[in-house]
Amino acid sequence: MKRALIGGGLLAGLGALILLIALFAGGSSPKGWISRTFPKTGPDTYRSADGPLRTAERIAAKHKPDDRVTDPTGVYLRYRSAIVGVRPAGAGSRITVDTPARGYARYHSSLGGRWGGPGGRASTFRGGGPGEGK
Repeated sequence: MKRALIGGGLLAGLGALILLIALFAGGSSPKGWISRTFPKTGPDTYRSADGPLRTAERIAAKHKPDDRVTDPTGVYLRYRSAIVGVRPAGAGSRITVDTPARGYARYHSSLGGRWGGPGGRASTFRGGGPGEGK
């Protein structure tokens, strides 16, 4: 009986520790931090009182992006599992968090071939099959 209580207590403690690590580890995607930091205005869309450059700097300081593109339309941060777009909206900015495929499709006109497609793979993939000059 005593062993069962000790074993159960150890399992419960281990479970709580794993849960805390999962909640506070941050991971490689900034989605959770963004959802806790900025007010939500729609599905995967948030609002910041700061302009796009300052907002993107805050996000990048908390979660280092794999790549970053800044152009007149906004700032785009690429992560392994997300693309974050930070665009001007009134006096502040609008933040969107998308999967790589959805983010690339949404911001293709701004990103062009800079990332080559979802996950950045399309620019290096030359196709297959017969033919020369590939």
